Amino acid sequence: MESRAQTIRLIEIASLSEARTEMERVGVDPAGIKLMAPKELYRNLKVTNLTAPAGNIIKQDMIAVGGEAAVSKGVVSAEVDHTDCILSGTLKQFRRLIKKLSIQPYALKETAKLIEGALNNLEVESYTLKGVNRSWDLGASSNVRANTRALVMGILNVTPDSFSDGGRYRSVEDAVSFGLEMVADGADIIDVGGESTRPGSEGVSVEEELKRVLPVIEGLVDGGAAISIDTTKAEVARRAIKAGAEIVNDVSAISMDEAMVEVVADTGAAVVLMHMRGTPKDMQAETDYEDLIGEVYGYLEERIEFALSKGIARDKIIVDPGIGFGKSAEASLELIKRLGEFRTLGVPVMLGASRKSFMGKVAPETKTRLMPSVATAVVGVMNGASLFRVHDVAETRLAVDMANEIQNIRKIS
Repeated sequence: MESRAQTIRLIEIASLSEARTEMERVGVDPAGIKLMAPKELYRNLKVTNLTAPAGNIIKQDMIAVGGEAAVSKGVVSAEVDHTDCILSGTLKQFRRLIKKLSIQPYALKETAKLIEGALNNLEVESYTLKGVNRSWDLGASSNVRANTRALVMGILNVTPDSFSDGGRYRSVEDAVSFGLEMVADGADIIDVGGESTRPGSEGVSVEEELKRVLPVIEGLVDGGAAISIDTTKAEVARRAIKAGAEIVNDVSAISMDEAMVEVVADTGAAVVLMHMRGTPKDMQAETDYEDLIGEVYGYLEERIEFALSKGIARDKIIVDPGIGFGKSAEASLELIKRLGEFRTLGVPVMLGASRKSFMGKVAPETKTRLMPSVATAVVGVMNGASLFRVHDVAETRLAVDMANEIQNIRKIS
């Protein structure tokens, strides 16, 4: 028998299904796979705002099951009242931790439920997003199933002052024609906006916004397109949904108009909740964050809970970290790199980076920002995004489909 040289290499395992696939390739017994797969999946979870006693207990319990836990140095000496905690371990160790915490005091039973929920969200293979009359199956990051894919949302700004395509359409017919071209190019949804949200932009009246968007929405719906309405105004959303829109894309996360949450809940529309500081007019005045991911995540988590409390179902919610909305170029890049962390929210993540100004700082020689936009979409698929709001539909469709196939390769090989 011919001898072969031994090799040692890193293998990336991001889900239970990938752990099972790798062991099947080795020829591990099925019973062994069932036992060992949870040991091969390693997670780092950050738990915030624990009391000092709770922090001490969770640290000791995690160490007792073989994992690691990092808390503030002032916890043991009682120099701090509260602490965050970074828990590190295998999925099996986390399951044992959850059992231990479920009988502990200091509200740790609730912490155990939150940890379990976060771990379950990371193992979601697909999401179902439900609009008023349509629904979509979306892949969930590295766990994407072969019968799901990322959605592409084509941008159709019928405004005179949007940063990339303002004033492009001379008539309703031109706008509708371009929207249907995007559908032909592979757009799943067309996002129609009648008010610019570029940095420094001024708002427009409800009447003006309706005048811009309704004829276009009606034309696109007649052509068979699925529509999202990009607005912060409840009356615009209501009229757009009546005209056929399925989704409300609200950059204020239904916080700017108090009536918006009722419109979304009552009509059954899906909703995009986006993170932004301030308003488009002043959002770039403050772009420094002490903990960028923590602050954006915490805000989106709060808006999800608010939406759920008002009767909006979880399968109608999308989150958007708000690339370029109150963010520096560096912050936008970090958000794209760490999109996977937002999967613990348990809803699809949308990435809206297309042609944003930060790309000009990274690649100043490019004029159209096409290639940087496509690159961010590919990275977005790999890092957890399920929807992409873009200007260049045909190119992005091809890119995200290829990225989805790469994500699927361990299941189809």
